[in-house]
Amino acid sequence: MKLKKIKINNQIFKLYFKNGVFIPTATSDFLVNNFLKLNKSVKNKKILDLGCGSGIITIVLANKIKENEYYASDLSKNSILCCKKNFIKFNINAEIKNGDMFKPWNDYKFDFIINDISGISSKLAKRSQWFNNVPISSGADGTKLTTKIIRESSKYLNRRGILYLPLISLSNNKKILSAAKKNFTKIKIISDNKWFLPIEMEKHKKLLFNMRDKKEINFEYKFGKFICSTRILELKKN
Repeated sequence: MKLKKIKINNQIFKLYFKNGVFIPTATSDFLVNNFLKLNKSVKNKKILDLGCGSGIITIVLANKIKENEYYASDLSKNSILCCKKNFIKFNINAEIKNGDMFKPWNDYKFDFIINDISGISSKLAKRSQWFNNVPISSGADGTKLTTKIIRESSKYLNRRGILYLPLISLSNNKKILSAAKKNFTKIKIISDNKWFLPIEMEKHKKLLFNMRDKKEINFEYKFGKFICSTRILELKKN
């Protein structure tokens, strides 16, 4: 394992990583910051970090809002190994499980689920440095995992439970929002964040425009730059 410096919530954390473990991006930062903005005073709640990777989201939340129960899971065994070591390092008390999406959590109910599982097109993910050696099965339009989580999450949420997830423009947002409307009664976009596509992805210009034409993804193109967005969704269960 190697230590890497990760900046999130305006703090620097030195975390353990192994090969194939997802390194947090701005999306993780957006999720954490918006969750804390809306829930900084919550107590005695059960919070699930779904697709926990290195464990950074739980580490930040558990240090900021201590009087809660924390849970974390990931499909990657290497992620779980790193997560456990990072939790020990930062003195985090949480239940950690290895498995695909909600499969480790049968008979569990949560007050909050924070989903940081991949939500961008697999066509782009496998060409980017974000997913270097990280398994990706989000589908050509990036909706396969996100829509499944939306459909299944109700079973794992307590009454009035809330699901937080990123809506990234490098996926079919229309399909994801349609799934949200079918499964939740209260849907709110709590932040909208613009960002430039990394320079190394610009060499895939033809693919990007082709995917946009097929409505698999969306972006703005201005002054020779690709402008993408990440919106954070808050989905509430009655």
